Amino acid sequence: MTKTPLKKAEPETGPLPRDPAAALRELIRLTKALRDMAEQETQALVTNNMLPFAFLQMDKEKLAQRYQDAAEAFRLRLEEFRGSDPALLKQLEALQNELREKTEANNVMVDQIRRRSQASTMESLFIAQELGQRVEWPGKAPRGETQEERI
Repeated sequence: MTKTPLKKAEPETGPLPRDPAAALRELIRLTKALRDMAEQETQALVTNNMLPFAFLQMDKEKLAQRYQDAAEAFRLRLEEFRGSDPALLKQLEALQNELREKTEANNVMVDQIRRRSQASTMESLFIAQELGQRVEWPGKAPRGETQEERI
């Protein structure tokens, strides 16, 4: 039996490539993807189209986790990135600012929709309760009279 030599396992690089420039490009790619997704959310919210919005949430959860992992790796390796291409760093910063602004605006819209829905639901419940109190139900004795008195 011939033994094949074991290869040394490559050290784990985490969510970002080892090369700082490649790592920055990956973080930029993830940030752009999240920004684009936030723009799609905005369109769904503006048109009050909640089905696409709900589907986006599932995809966004996975992408946001990858972004969060990459951002944490970036923070841990911050010293490596200090000497990186200033244009890449500036691009990343601008994208992150755009992402923050879009996310904040979307959160405001979601909160407004939630409050309107909650108010509408409460109003519907009050109307249903009021209508239920006005209706004479078959077999129910009028107020002040028992079922036996009616017979």
